Amino acid sequence: MSVYTSVNIEELKIWLQDYALDNLTDYQGIKSGITNTNYFLMTAHDRFVLTLFEKNTLEDLPYFVDLMAHLAKNSFLCPKPIFKNNGTALSILKNKPALIVTCLKGKELNKPEVKHCKAVGASLAELHMKSANFTAQHQNTRDLNWIKKTAETLFSELPQDESLLLREEILYQEKKNYKLPKSTIHGDLFRDNVLFLNDQVSGFIDFYYACTDYLILDVAIAVNDWCVNNDGSFDEARLNAFLDAYKKIRSFNDDEDQAWNDILRLASLRFWVSRLNDFYHIEEGELTFIKDPDHFKKILKQRISG
Repeated sequence: MSVYTSVNIEELKIWLQDYALDNLTDYQGIKSGITNTNYFLMTAHDRFVLTLFEKNTLEDLPYFVDLMAHLAKNSFLCPKPIFKNNGTALSILKNKPALIVTCLKGKELNKPEVKHCKAVGASLAELHMKSANFTAQHQNTRDLNWIKKTAETLFSELPQDESLLLREEILYQEKKNYKLPKSTIHGDLFRDNVLFLNDQVSGFIDFYYACTDYLILDVAIAVNDWCVNNDGSFDEARLNAFLDAYKKIRSFNDDEDQAWNDILRLASLRFWVSRLNDFYHIEEGELTFIKDPDHFKKILKQRISG
C-alpha cells in the first residue's frame, strides 16, 4: 500500500520551513511499500524521501532514526535522516509522525541474477557486522505473538485448507525453543528495499521493520524473496551465491545451521500472514498496492516439504 495520507504542495512548503533545504519544486507519491505513506520530494539540486508513519507513534521512531544515523556514520549505504533547524529529525505532518531522509541513487531489481544475490548477501552480512555495536534494542513487532493474534482475525475468513495450514504452522513454531544469536536486523529486505547501480548495491532502504531478533531470520526473509522461483522453490544458484557471500563475512554457528529450515518456515509464515491481513483487511487510501498472499503460501509449503 502506498499513499494513505494525501498532502498538497502548499502544505509541504509550509511544513518544510523548519528545514534548511532548498525550495520544493515538485513531489510525487511512491507506489511501492505496504505500511507507510511515502513521497519523493524534489528541490532544485536534490531529491529526498518523506515518510508519514501510519501506524507508529512518535515515541516508536527514534530507534529507526538512530539506527540509520549509526549505519551511515559507519559507512554503510543507507538513507541518512535529515534534521530540522532545531536539531531533531522527527516531526508531525497531517497529524502523523514524519521523517525526511536522503534519496539514494540506483533502482530496485525485479529479476535478480546470481551476481546480484551475491552482492546482497555480502551487504546484509556487512549490515549485521556494522550494527553489532548499536546498543539500542527494539522488539520485533511482527514476531510469533503478532502472527498468532493476527491469525485469530483471519481463520473465519480463510478457505478451510488455508486455515488448517495456518493453524498447523503456528503450532509447529510454538513448539520451537530457538537459542540463536540476536542483534539488529533489517527485517524486510525484499527486492524493493535494495537499490543497485551498475550491478553493485547502492543502498538498503526502508528500515522501519528493523528490530532486535535472530540474525538468521534476516537472512531467511531475504533469501525467501531474492532466491525463489515462481513456484516458491529455491533457485539453488542464487541461494548458494547469497549464502556463500554472507558467510564469508559472518558465518552461521551450529545452532543456526540446525535451525535454518525452521527459520525459513517462520519467515514464510510471517509474510504469508502479513499479506493475508492486508488482503482481507484493506485500509482505504488514495493509492493502494496489495501483494498476493498466495505467493507466500507457495513458499511456506515449499519450506515445509524441505
